Amino acid sequence: MQAIAGRDEAAFEQLVRRHGPRLLRYCERFSPGGTAAEDAVQETLAAVWENAAQWRGGASARAWLWSIARHALQRDRRKKSGEPTELEPLDTLAVEAGWGEAGAQRSLEAAVADREQAQRALGALDSGGREVVWLVDGEGFSIEEAAEALGSSTAAIKSRLHRARLRFVAALRKEAADAG
Repeated sequence: MQAIAGRDEAAFEQLVRRHGPRLLRYCERFSPGGTAAEDAVQETLAAVWENAAQWRGGASARAWLWSIARHALQRDRRKKSGEPTELEPLDTLAVEAGWGEAGAQRSLEAAVADREQAQRALGALDSGGREVVWLVDGEGFSIEEAAEALGSSTAAIKSRLHRARLRFVAALRKEAADAG
């Protein structure tokens, strides 16, 4: 980032090669469609070129990139009403996810192995849950990186991730029950 702040084009090209494809996949996943994903990536990269000197060296560069992309996407889509007024109790989510049931782990592994079924279950999550699952479980972000990218606390990310994973498993189980 320091090299990019000094206008080193080779360093910038390296950053684009390293993070560009994954950044585009992220934006495609969370954009409203059309050219919004490509536009968000372009805005992100332009912002990095212009503002690399503002990056804090102790923070994750990857999380910073995703944070910029997320804000670009948010500017392009209509803001939703926000967090639900009431959260489902964790014990209800746990029952729906099959916690404690014999054979639940094996059936979950089989369901996740079915890519289409897993994509449908991921699609059943709200955008906030889908986003945190995608970053942590899909892109390999640490909790701290996801928190930084999403502009949230690590405690909030842990809570959102836990609830989203439970909802994901519940959606997988529901789909398997409907199919079987």
